[in-house]
Amino acid sequence: MPQDQRSDDPPHIGASPGRFGVWEIDLRDMALTLSDTARAIYDLGPAACRLEDLLQHVHPDERRHVHDALHAALRDGARLDVGYRIVRRTGEDRHIRVRAELLRAHGGRAYYLGTIEDVTEQARRRREAERNARLLQMASAVAHIGGWTYDTAQGRVIWSDEVCRIHDVPAGTTPTVEEAIGYFVPESRGKLHRLVEACLRDGTPYDEELRLITARGRGVWVRAIGEAVRGADGAITRLQGAFQDISDKRKAEQQAVRVAERLSATLESITDAFYTLDREWRFTFLNREAERLFRRPRAQLLGKVLWGEFTALKGEVGYREFHRALRENRTVVFEEYYAPYQTLSEVRAYPSDEGLTVYFRDVTEARKTEEALRISEERFRTLARATTDVVWDRNLEDDAVWVSDSVESVFGYTMADISGPIHGWSDYIHPDERERVLRHIRSAIEGGAEQWMDEYRFLRKDGSVAFVLDRGYIMRDGGGRATRMVGAMVDLTERRQAERRIEYLAFYDVLTQLPNRQLLMERLQRALEACAQRPRTNALFFIDLDDFKSLNDTLGHAVGDQMLKQVAQRLDGCVGQHDTIARFGGDEFVVLIEGMSADIEHACAQARALGERMLTTLRQPYELGQYCHHSTASIGMVLFGDAGNDIGELLKRADMAMYEAKASGRNMLRVFDPRMQAALSARTALENDLRQALGRCEHEFDLHYQPQVDRHAQVTGVEALVRWRHPVRGMVSPAEFIPLAEETGLVLPLGQWVLKKACAQLLAWAANPATSRIEVAVNVSARQFHHPQFAAQVIEQVAAAGIDARRLKLELTETSLLEDVEDTIAKMKVLKGHGLSFALDDFGTGYSSLAYLKQLPLDMLKIDRSFVLDLLTNRNDAVIARTIIALGRNLGLRVLAEGVETIAQRDFLFEHGCDAYQGYLFARALPAEAVTSVVCKP
Repeated sequence: MPQDQRSDDPPHIGASPGRFGVWEIDLRDMALTLSDTARAIYDLGPAACRLEDLLQHVHPDERRHVHDALHAALRDGARLDVGYRIVRRTGEDRHIRVRAELLRAHGGRAYYLGTIEDVTEQARRRREAERNARLLQMASAVAHIGGWTYDTAQGRVIWSDEVCRIHDVPAGTTPTVEEAIGYFVPESRGKLHRLVEACLRDGTPYDEELRLITARGRGVWVRAIGEAVRGADGAITRLQGAFQDISDKRKAEQQAVRVAERLSATLESITDAFYTLDREWRFTFLNREAERLFRRPRAQLLGKVLWGEFTALKGEVGYREFHRALRENRTVVFEEYYAPYQTLSEVRAYPSDEGLTVYFRDVTEARKTEEALRISEERFRTLARATTDVVWDRNLEDDAVWVSDSVESVFGYTMADISGPIHGWSDYIHPDERERVLRHIRSAIEGGAEQWMDEYRFLRKDGSVAFVLDRGYIMRDGGGRATRMVGAMVDLTERRQAERRIEYLAFYDVLTQLPNRQLLMERLQRALEACAQRPRTNALFFIDLDDFKSLNDTLGHAVGDQMLKQVAQRLDGCVGQHDTIARFGGDEFVVLIEGMSADIEHACAQARALGERMLTTLRQPYELGQYCHHSTASIGMVLFGDAGNDIGELLKRADMAMYEAKASGRNMLRVFDPRMQAALSARTALENDLRQALGRCEHEFDLHYQPQVDRHAQVTGVEALVRWRHPVRGMVSPAEFIPLAEETGLVLPLGQWVLKKACAQLLAWAANPATSRIEVAVNVSARQFHHPQFAAQVIEQVAAAGIDARRLKLELTETSLLEDVEDTIAKMKVLKGHGLSFALDDFGTGYSSLAYLKQLPLDMLKIDRSFVLDLLTNRNDAVIARTIIALGRNLGLRVLAEGVETIAQRDFLFEHGCDAYQGYLFARALPAEAVTSVVCKP
């Protein structure tokens, strides 16, 4: 009988059900006895087995360790408890645990008796738990999510490692509630305190986005979640929750807002009408051009349904095409006639997840010339063809691919070119993306995903590149094994091109292909940031073409555009490929040169040389079609190398230097000088004071009146002259503030006040017989006269004052008369029809054409004071004065001489037939109350 199956086995040595087996070893002869379960665990047959045989089943990696532990216990008579792996005859690994103790029987026999336990399942569960814990820790780190608990009895908050990391404190930190809340910024701290109190008081959960300052001073946005945990008695015993670092999300949201603002500014500036609709057909955005073409302000349309506001569109081609664009996820282009406005529009609509993006423009006039062709075509025929989706089916069992026949219309391939083994399709993925796309697909299949989606470049048969959106759904069998993929490829090329076009329009000038102002600002900012990293000198040039307006006015804007293109090309030839040339606007260009010599004098010399080179190349003749045009430029330059500079200040300095170049005679280069800044500051201060003064005209402005006398020395009229009593500066010279008002446009409100004041004074004088026949002359600037509402405003002022319009004379300069002769004559005739008269001021100082002069409905010519001053000593001035008097007589116009200061001047003018006189010889400009005394003087 084998030793391990003796008939005198004690009852506990027999077969043991379950996962425990029993073993015994007699220390006298080292005989080993195993129960049936123990044999089953080891996968042993019925043959006898010794201890060394049993050790051969131990896994080779653990055999030495088990051998030493077992023999040490047998040698020392110690308790045995050891776990290890065994390898069964089938090659299967099992985890077991062996325990035994030394026992002594009657008669002194010593033996070890113990158990063998199969713990494979427990080991598996322990490994899975450890793996899950590691995965949870990894997920928390990736998602920046950590947990926390607060035990009300302990009064401490227990933070997970991730929460400690978010707060920049050591792992294991356990703050009090007040300490934990103290990390939050004041505006978040109070709110969190109230939330925690409510949660502790009545169990109200919370979920808020708050901002905290970490132990290292970092600002972090977190999502804070908390809830109460109740004991068996229903009382709240602790709080628990989570923190998630959402700083990256917040930054992304802020960046999205900035991009949206910049895109909005770009869309407002484009010439096409542009609007967007959500999927419920509600307006979500319109630019100014869309407002104009819709003939509705955007405030009335935003949030309203397109078909509800423009009911005539419903059911028409646009209605159908818009629905098709969303239904088929494709771009549509069409033309539509809108009967209520009698307009034809060209429309382009691009679908997206949010709805439709629509560009349109009025092509009514353009299409009138194509009427004969349009009649033969379908009026509302769609310009798009069938869907661009290419449907595909991939069998993962044999890796074969089938594609629909639309692949030919979209990519140029036949079905035979692509259907077949998978490489027949993958070979056409752009080489730079092929491995990434295939790896992404494999990851989705092997990772158990239900679908896969990717955007990549796909090679058409003609060699061109298409941008595609590829989506596929993964089908699996009952065991989860992927067997098939079905999907569709969508051609995104046109949409991508439109996106790139919009991006290009945002940063480049369409005419010259140069960077625009927006891109210039970004590069200037980058240059300033580079200065903070490493000292360097940069140069900024502001270039303005001299007298470019004349070219546009005489030869037209098309020729002007040709010249601007040539200017851009010439400037590009003057600088390096890393320098920036930008079209700043109109005929203005800006050149940015970076990384010049650190030596300021050397850098200045380099910049001057470049500036002179640009001047030289820009003054060369321009071949503009059949015209050869000569032009020059004025250039202002400023050097900078300090990161503390402001972009706006740099451009302002370069602009000031450019204007200094123009003031110095044009065709010059000027470098910014601080004295220019001082002059600008003084001008800015005066402009601000003038704006404030216009808000309280009656307190700071007044009208003085200089008498005008006839040949009999009788006062027949006065010229109204505005005076400014500044509360600090005192009296400000008109020569100082009138040109500034002209330049800034403040002359419009100032001119209106002067006209209103003069009309009121006329009314007052009309009540006095001595002054009732006085005419008041009011100076009108060119900017004021050419305002569209000027004539209407004058007529309204005269009517409101209730004066005799024949007593009001408007004095105009030659510049204002000749700026737009037809408009000027029309306005003058309207005003003369209401009784007003006109005088041509400063006659002889401009470039009046006699041909125009005889067309103008004037009443008086005024000889400029510059001719009167020296007419007794300067033969030319005397000739001019006599000529003007003779011209006025021949044209039937009265002539008045300004600046008459001596009797001799008066006598000369009198002798040659001058009709009226004005100057210090008779009176200075006087307050209104002093005029009466002059009129009544015998």
